Amino acid sequence: MKRHCPCKRPNGGACRAKPTAGSEFCFFHDPGLAADRLAAQQAGGRRHKAASLPADTADCDLKNVGDVIALLGMTINQVRRGQIDPRVSNAVGYLAAILLKGFEIGNLDRRVSDIEMVTRNQPQSDLLLDKEEFCFIQEAPDDRPEAAHAH
Repeated sequence: MKRHCPCKRPNGGACRAKPTAGSEFCFFHDPGLAADRLAAQQAGGRRHKAASLPADTADCDLKNVGDVIALLGMTINQVRRGQIDPRVSNAVGYLAAILLKGFEIGNLDRRVSDIEMVTRNQPQSDLLLDKEEFCFIQEAPDDRPEAAHAH
């Protein structure tokens, strides 16, 4: 029995794995172990799959800030119980932040529209302020001695 598998690796180099018992090939190159390799690959894929909720889990209504806060609270608890993978919760948190920013922009847009509507319906003279409504402070001229020392 050889000390190393006689096969070549994908990069062209020699396989350095030790042969399995009763074979000249390693586990990865032994033609008789193809079914075992496939089973091992599938098991590894299932074992490392990110925990997520079942596909039939009901959608969350995310129509306002309170709904998003409730979703984040549920997600935190699901991570703590091991129901979902922290990577999934990171995606939920990231998307929730985008949604909250959208709510913020939408709210600001509505407020600007409301202000525009109110000002559009007001006569121009009502929108202007008289000088008497302001208290003006006279600034010192630049040629005063204390202004010269400030530079």
